[in-house]
Amino acid sequence: MRKKFAVIGLGDFGWSVAISLAERNAEVVAIDQDMNIIEEIKDKVTYAVRIDSTDEKALRSLGLEKIDAVIVSIGTNFENTILTSVLLMNIGVKMVIARASSIIQETILKKLGVHQIINPELEIAAKVSTSLINEDVLDYLDLGDGHAIFQINTPTEFVGKSLNEIELRIRFNVNLITIKRQYKIQNEETSSIDVRDRIYGVPSASTIIEESDKLVLFGRERDIKKILDLK
Repeated sequence: MRKKFAVIGLGDFGWSVAISLAERNAEVVAIDQDMNIIEEIKDKVTYAVRIDSTDEKALRSLGLEKIDAVIVSIGTNFENTILTSVLLMNIGVKMVIARASSIIQETILKKLGVHQIINPELEIAAKVSTSLINEDVLDYLDLGDGHAIFQINTPTEFVGKSLNEIELRIRFNVNLITIKRQYKIQNEETSSIDVRDRIYGVPSASTIIEESDKLVLFGRERDIKKILDLK
């Protein structure tokens, strides 16, 4: 069964979420007050409608309580985000996901009982600052409570060794999720050899780490930092 979502507020972020969900075969209701935006997106989603999301009667008319989740991404008008989120919860929407642009907004939404809060600005800032501080960090996802997923370049000390020899869990209390490994692929159009990254799969204790590998690690940030410090 196809999942059903609604996205309220079709600025850059809301638009991207709506299109991404639709491309993944979800049913998407796109909602905004700007008719020009509705006209532009209507052929890219299941249904697009122009309404004022702070109007409870208008919201109820859409039957949003029957769908899987509603994403509130109204942008600069935080008061409308609050009103819309509260109305959605009153209607009985199963999952209300609201966008916050600051820690204060995040705190307010949590106190209101919003089911999930996303803060893309803070997430991007954390990624950028982390990669700037250490050039071996290729990607970063903060999971909260001091835990994160890091994609890093392979430390020289690990090259040519098996995971059993490296003892990531014992020495660093870190888990290796997977490896992005370089593979040589024949380009049929040019007959040349291309080098591309591919997911290795689930590493085993006997997996040998190669110099060009990119390691995807899960653990506490302070423990992963110990691996980064090896370089």
